[in-house]
Amino acid sequence: MKDKKLPNALKTDFSRAFLSWRFLLAVFLMFLTWELNSRRFQFKDDVLYLFVHVWRRSTTSLLAMVITSAVYLSSFCEDAENHFLRYAVMRTGVARYVLSKVITCFCSSFLVLFLGTFLFIVCQSFHLPLTAAESITVMNFKPLTCLGWMLPEHILLFLGIQTFLHGLMCGGMCVLALAFSTFIRNSYGVCVMPFLLNYCFSYIVVYFFGYIFTNAPGLRPLFNIEEIYDCVKTYTEHPLLLLSYAVFVTFLFLLTGYAIMYKKLKGEFR
Repeated sequence: MKDKKLPNALKTDFSRAFLSWRFLLAVFLMFLTWELNSRRFQFKDDVLYLFVHVWRRSTTSLLAMVITSAVYLSSFCEDAENHFLRYAVMRTGVARYVLSKVITCFCSSFLVLFLGTFLFIVCQSFHLPLTAAESITVMNFKPLTCLGWMLPEHILLFLGIQTFLHGLMCGGMCVLALAFSTFIRNSYGVCVMPFLLNYCFSYIVVYFFGYIFTNAPGLRPLFNIEEIYDCVKTYTEHPLLLLSYAVFVTFLFLLTGYAIMYKKLKGEFR
């Protein structure tokens, strides 16, 4: 007889995450973040220009960490605060409970980023071309990216890949924040975790590995979260390496988040 506990747990978590006002609000806030931050740029010759510069030269990337986590990051804390945690764990088991939470947390975060960004691109396309005839952004960044062959002929594919990478980054950070919520256990306190994790991976980790690999500077981008998930200015000339390494790092984030959460709960419900 097949084990139906995990599918049932996923069904419950997915319904809780996606059939709620939080998900719709988060998608709208993600779109609004793109939209409002885009207005600080007076010169904008195409959608590609806004897409690149709004993410890289404003608070969009930082706010995205929080907004995409708002849907399901506090789910564990809410279970604990509402005295539902023990019942849920006893019903499904620690491993299934944690796995369901990790999958739902990642998927909700990824979709919020992807849908919010998609809405922004669609809305801007009514006012601006995707790429101008002589796009300044294409001229500036085409030599810097291993996906330069996509510009400008396959601009939608390029935008889709970069949005996919942004979604992976936000999803990975959300899962790690979820894992640390097992220690904080406050649905409001966990909101600071995405900021702290972003700072840790953007500065502390880069500085630490930069010091270790002083004689091998080419390895430093492999530990910089901003470069791992960036296809506008890439550290490699091989697209497959860029994408596969980003997926691999995301998988490590998910695995680490699962391990931390599982070990913590396993100790409590032994």
